[in-house]
Amino acid sequence: MEQTARRGALPGFASFNSLFGYLYSMLASTAILNMPVLGGALYMVGRVVILFSRLVRPGDFRRLPRALRAVGLTLGGLSSALAFAVLLVYPLAVDMPGLWLVFALASLVLLMGQAVRLMEMRGRADRVPPVRRSVRQAEIAVLFCAVTALILFVSLDAPTAWTLLGGYALCCVFRLASVRGDTARALPEAQAAKAPPEGDLERLDRVHVYKAFRLITLITVTALQVTVILIYTFIGATSPGLLVSLLIALLCTVLSRWLTDALLARSFSRRRVEPATVLLIGLMLWFLSLVSFALRDFGPTLVWNYVTLALCISGVTMAARALETLGEAMRDIVRFALEREPGQAFAQAQAALSEYASLVGNMVALIGLMLITLVARGNIGPGSVTLAARPILLLPALVLAAAAIPGAFRFPLDSRILHKLRTFLRLKEDGETNIQLQKQLEDLVVRVRRSRYGIKLLILVLRPFFKSEVVGVEKVRPQPGVSCVFTCNHGEMWGPIVSNLFLPFSFRPWVIDEIAEPAEQSDYLLRNTVSRQKWLPNWFKPIAARMTARFLKWVTHNIDSIPVYRDNPKALAQTFRLTAEAMEAGDNILIFPENPHGENGGAAKYATEGVSRFYTGFAMVAQIYHRRTGKRAEFYPVYADKARRQMFIGEPVRFDPGPPSGDEYRRIAAHLRAEMLRMAGLAGDAAAEANGAEAIEAEANGPEAREGTA
Repeated sequence: MEQTARRGALPGFASFNSLFGYLYSMLASTAILNMPVLGGALYMVGRVVILFSRLVRPGDFRRLPRALRAVGLTLGGLSSALAFAVLLVYPLAVDMPGLWLVFALASLVLLMGQAVRLMEMRGRADRVPPVRRSVRQAEIAVLFCAVTALILFVSLDAPTAWTLLGGYALCCVFRLASVRGDTARALPEAQAAKAPPEGDLERLDRVHVYKAFRLITLITVTALQVTVILIYTFIGATSPGLLVSLLIALLCTVLSRWLTDALLARSFSRRRVEPATVLLIGLMLWFLSLVSFALRDFGPTLVWNYVTLALCISGVTMAARALETLGEAMRDIVRFALEREPGQAFAQAQAALSEYASLVGNMVALIGLMLITLVARGNIGPGSVTLAARPILLLPALVLAAAAIPGAFRFPLDSRILHKLRTFLRLKEDGETNIQLQKQLEDLVVRVRRSRYGIKLLILVLRPFFKSEVVGVEKVRPQPGVSCVFTCNHGEMWGPIVSNLFLPFSFRPWVIDEIAEPAEQSDYLLRNTVSRQKWLPNWFKPIAARMTARFLKWVTHNIDSIPVYRDNPKALAQTFRLTAEAMEAGDNILIFPENPHGENGGAAKYATEGVSRFYTGFAMVAQIYHRRTGKRAEFYPVYADKARRQMFIGEPVRFDPGPPSGDEYRRIAAHLRAEMLRMAGLAGDAAAEANGAEAIEAEANGPEAREGTA
């Protein structure tokens, strides 16, 4: 079987071959009736009929959810009504022979394309050599050219007939050049393949990531169809001739798409960007370009209009490429949800969804073209009455592109989750399992209770205000499959903020329960932070605390924080259990081990310079982790220096299961604090802390310790 979509391909109508046929139909209508959009509308009627005929095939139609099937049938009925309106009602207002001639030319373009496509697919199925397939397709194209020449020279004067015949020949050339790539995406065995069982579809409907991908694909591909058709409508209606419109289309669409795709290919291959991020950026560029085009006037030159359209195509290409890459990841999602290989039927279900979105987009564009035809007699060029209504004509594309942005922003699949998913699938292939990783994936993939992209946007906004250089990243060299524990100083709120903004590793942070628990956030913030802000009026401080608490509730939820219950031993056991489960699932941990009360107790206050004394019990996570997995966690000290605007990563210390647990906890805490003091420039304190760590280690490794651990 042929493989599915080649990389960077745009689905459905949005291929240059199909759009050149659309341009040709518009220019033929201009030459015959001086109504360019009417020819485009007639071509679109044929396209909708072809897409609908593909969609209602029994194999493909059953791959769609029931609600989409009902909408598809409704759209089919509407497309039939519009076709009758164009062919039977509108001829009363125009030259009927001319209209039927335009309809014949548009039909010949479509029929030629379908004939070449079917011959290519049948040739592949029968294993006909490529050269013989190409010869047969060329013969079919010549036959269609002959029929077109006969119709043109009988109906029109010779110069016009020769011009239109040359344009039709170009349509044939483009079709022959693109047929192999198009049929490679057509899945020749689609009709013979079985549709996925209804039970599988119902199970996938409960997988949040899959549902989110399906919805955003539906909206984005629909918006793509409408946008690209309107762009080519503008090009065809404003350019003076076929060759000029072809050149403009090549520069504005094909060249822009090729350059964007080349840049994305390098970024994706080097894993510099995440597909969902590219999707969001592409949609925003797409939407802003459409807004700019809608607000731009037709001046003496249309160069800037065409530049805007080229930027719009770049955004479209980014969105389409990101969807394609995410579609490849969906196979792993389906494999995890169904606990078996999804098979070819699900790839075909995804192709059917794309065809369905193409049908919807074509229908929306057809309605817009009909509106132009009825209001402005098929003309949107300079001086047309439709020019003032251009923002309204672009409204469907604007609304659809805008509707896709929130879906992309909330899309829950990122590289971290995908890495965990593929790790779990590899373990399963090897006959192993990881229960905690499976539970976490069910939460992240099936239920999805948090959005990482909101946090990423927040990080992007806050970074300029808390600029901090990270020094010592090269020291973090974790063993494969072993989680790291990063420990950072507090420095009031500076440490937690900059570590979450700039530490270039994924982690789950410990957060004190007064911050993590919504019922206590407001009082804690008012007591420990907001009340100290002298620039705030006293009457406003409780309000500010409540507002900040709501914001922190969202933040702590979406960064997947682990609450720490310092004054509740029973609840603290839950903290260690959740932490060990997270580490077992492959997560790193971020801990702030300072004791705000210091050595002599007193009011809770973290050191703004240097490092306060440490709690030592945090190191228990390594013992629990080792007991459950047999792996030895590494602790990395991190010092956030507000004065120098730097964040230092020091030498790590690895958990040793041999010595008594209390001694080991103190050794780890002493090493980490000594490293932090050294990085803070407090050499004397660091040396004293290091000597204490060595004494603890020597005592732990003494004869009695060895006897106790033998």
